[in-house]
Amino acid sequence: MVDVSKQKKELWWHLSLMMVATVLAYTQVFHAGFMSWDDMDYVFHTRDIQGVGWEQISHWFSTNYIGNYQPLPIFTYALDYALGGQQPLVYHLDSLVCHIACVFMLYTFLNRFQGNNRVALCVALLFALHPTQTESVSWIAARNKVMFGFFFFWSLVLYIDYVKTLKPLTLLWVCLTGFAAYLCKATAVALPLAMFAVDIILQRPLANKKLWLEKLPLVFLAIPIAIVTLHAQKEIKFLEAHQEFQWYHTLVFAGYAYVQYILQLLLPIKLSVLYPYPKEIGLIHILYAVIALGMVGLMYVSYKKKWWMLCGGLLFYTVNILPVLQFVQFGEELMADRYLYVASVGIWLPMVYYLFVYLQAKTQYATIICSVVAGVLLLMTYSRNNIWLSEENFWEAILDKFPNSSVAQNSMGGVYIKSGNYPTAMQYVDKAIEIDPNNYKAWYNKGVISMRQLQVEPAIMALNKCIAINPYSKALFTRAMIEEQTHNPEPALADINKVLEQQPDYARAYYIKGSCLEQQNKLSEAMQYYNSAILYDDREPVFYMHKGIVNIKTRKNNEAIADLDKAITLQSRMGEAYYWRGVAKANLKQNPCNDLNVAMHNGYKQAAEEAYIKLCNTH
Repeated sequence: MVDVSKQKKELWWHLSLMMVATVLAYTQVFHAGFMSWDDMDYVFHTRDIQGVGWEQISHWFSTNYIGNYQPLPIFTYALDYALGGQQPLVYHLDSLVCHIACVFMLYTFLNRFQGNNRVALCVALLFALHPTQTESVSWIAARNKVMFGFFFFWSLVLYIDYVKTLKPLTLLWVCLTGFAAYLCKATAVALPLAMFAVDIILQRPLANKKLWLEKLPLVFLAIPIAIVTLHAQKEIKFLEAHQEFQWYHTLVFAGYAYVQYILQLLLPIKLSVLYPYPKEIGLIHILYAVIALGMVGLMYVSYKKKWWMLCGGLLFYTVNILPVLQFVQFGEELMADRYLYVASVGIWLPMVYYLFVYLQAKTQYATIICSVVAGVLLLMTYSRNNIWLSEENFWEAILDKFPNSSVAQNSMGGVYIKSGNYPTAMQYVDKAIEIDPNNYKAWYNKGVISMRQLQVEPAIMALNKCIAINPYSKALFTRAMIEEQTHNPEPALADINKVLEQQPDYARAYYIKGSCLEQQNKLSEAMQYYNSAILYDDREPVFYMHKGIVNIKTRKNNEAIADLDKAITLQSRMGEAYYWRGVAKANLKQNPCNDLNVAMHNGYKQAAEEAYIKLCNTH
């Protein structure tokens, strides 16, 4: 008889081991912050995470975020924001918890799938601790990978239950958890095909029509998700057809990536967050493409030879890596470690399984081998997480391996822009443009650097170049801001209207439009746009101050004082707001002197001093 108490004890020991090992591997990320590479857009620039009401929920399910349709991950960011605001530790902890939950679910799936809990433990540990997973776990913006993995494996757990019982209700739960995976990441649409890999290992007859029909609901659910995601990525220029590449480049590079991903799993020594597109097809790319074809052939042979675990594992890997092999080119790199998150199981499972089969008389040796490998991977992952401790570490690690990456050179320039080291930033940005003259983001950064150094003409020239390549919203906004500050409202309005077409909830764009209209003395229209700016961001004191100024110009001094009070509440040392409140009080025959005095001592000296002398009779 089966000793149930022993099984439970072993289960809890396995779960504890997986959790402790995973936490140890990722302890460094507790000290990591946000990366400017998408983290800021999700946490600092997304109002939809700043509440959990019906308005936010409707946005999660109707909005694309940085080219992705991912309502469930956005929900978790909202929970993180509620718990910790903009403290990165909360977000990192949440991602790690999601990863551990995914590991537990994978272990459950493998345990029910092939019945050997030690095989399940070893595969789950390799999955949990491999350094290629750090990108999915340590990068806050990649939360969708760990979340889709959790629901993906949960759906497969339920699918195993369905195969054993054939209960329609269980199949319904399979579809619901599968759809939840789709709502995390569109690449989860590989789930129905992954189920065929499970069928092969379970030796279910593929000729049986029922096997195909039972997966149709998941296929139908996948279609709208795929369409929405393709539309979202096209919208923000993620679908970049590299004009210098022909169709055969795409096939060769796909074959190369297919094999290279496996090599990175087996020998993770030259990992990078970015793997740029090669400039041209080389011998290594052709060789790997041929190997890829051979592996597809091996899948067919293993099916015919009834090597079920090998065939199923290779199919599982293939269907999960297929959507990211750049047949439809998206993003700026050929490969990314995060794309291996779920697909890696298709490699680990047959390897560990056949190791245990080969050492079946001495399974303890198989366990020891897997434990040693897992221990080495733990140390490698711990070390790998060092790159997430600072943006300088992050981009230096990429440039060490790919110094000719225009994306990495430009991004390192962005790091120095943030620190205010503009000469060094310009060196990196110029290098990025030298490598790729069509890198519109590098031209944008060049414009920002020139603007920060008060070089208006070079800034406009660089931004013009960026916009000519791609009507980038940030470049349009920055050009509009420069034109607004140099009192050229007409071109500024043309740019800001384009920005608002792309980002209709961008508060600062409404403010710039209001300021341009104010310069044209269209005060009622300016007020309308200042109100819109406040509607989308009620924490920015400049919006209230300019609204107050318009109220003064239209002789609504009481309303102006209320607006300026709000601005001062939000920023107590805002000298210009004190000055204008003093002006409004003077218009109402109230004492303005205290406000003018505060304005003089808070960076608004000349105008406040002149008003103080005039209104307070002091010489």
